Amino acid sequence: MKKVILMALMLTLITTVAWASEITLTTDSSGHAGAISVVPKVEHNTGEDGEGDSEEILSWDDGVMDGYFDDIYNRAVQFTAPFDCHVVTGMVYHEDDGILSCPYYFAIYDDLNGSPGAELGGVMASGSAVDGWYDIDVIPSEISVYEGDVFYGVVVKNNGEMPILCSDTTEPLNAIHGNFYKEGSQVEWTFDDTANLMLRVVVDNDVVGPFTENPNPAPGDSGVHGDVAMSFEISDDGHSIERKSILVVVAGEDVTGDCTISQSSVTGSFLIVYQPEKGFDNGDVYVYWHAEDELGNGGEDNWYFIVEDDSEGSNTVETTWGAIKDTF
Repeated sequence: MKKVILMALMLTLITTVAWASEITLTTDSSGHAGAISVVPKVEHNTGEDGEGDSEEILSWDDGVMDGYFDDIYNRAVQFTAPFDCHVVTGMVYHEDDGILSCPYYFAIYDDLNGSPGAELGGVMASGSAVDGWYDIDVIPSEISVYEGDVFYGVVVKNNGEMPILCSDTTEPLNAIHGNFYKEGSQVEWTFDDTANLMLRVVVDNDVVGPFTENPNPAPGDSGVHGDVAMSFEISDDGHSIERKSILVVVAGEDVTGDCTISQSSVTGSFLIVYQPEKGFDNGDVYVYWHAEDELGNGGEDNWYFIVEDDSEGSNTVETTWGAIKDTF
């Protein structure tokens, strides 16, 4: 299990999300749900319009609550990452009559010989008195999982408050159920086959970092005037780019602090503009940048253009700051 994303998001939001009412279960070759290789079954709705992008939900139950647990145990559900989903973004539980209105600790645990092992990260969060599915944001924990990784979603009691968790006892139809582990003493986890715990995990399979758009001068351009205000955009189709991660190197020097960097209110991409006070010297000018999105996906690019101040024409478009910003 890897935990390598470098982020500093301090989010502790709990948001209501929409879910399909029924989910098909899968079991391993032995017919026992305790070692299910879970596949994504339902798209996670991330936007206000209900349209999901790259997030998927890993699920075990049929979506309908049949009862709930109210006892001394911490509870855990086992999952197997079906693809390089890169980061665990949320844990999802079913609320019923405000049973999780008190704060609890939601965490992801590594696997230790078929039982929950080391904690990989978690957050404190509380529920709502409104029934339905709720998403606990665990992005601040910076947890990465990769295809084949076995891991566990865990709810831990808090200061004597016991987790009262919803359960599903009637599905699947062949009466094979039991997908969770319980721990009373925080010493030993034991498998429980009495019901399916309605606790899920949301992962994000966006592994593509930022990329370059609209470089000016274009890569390989010649006949560029030395007083050009070079510009380019850094974009990302998946998640927002972290402004503080942007690094710009021109002609071998870190010029990030000398660049004008502005963000588009429409696309979220960043426009980078740089113009040295004394202009560029004749010859090849190499450009390099690096940036990361909010999930820690890194992107970089490099190219060069050729400054020839004695040339009669220029291959670049109008390069004043005002002209560049007007097109952004």
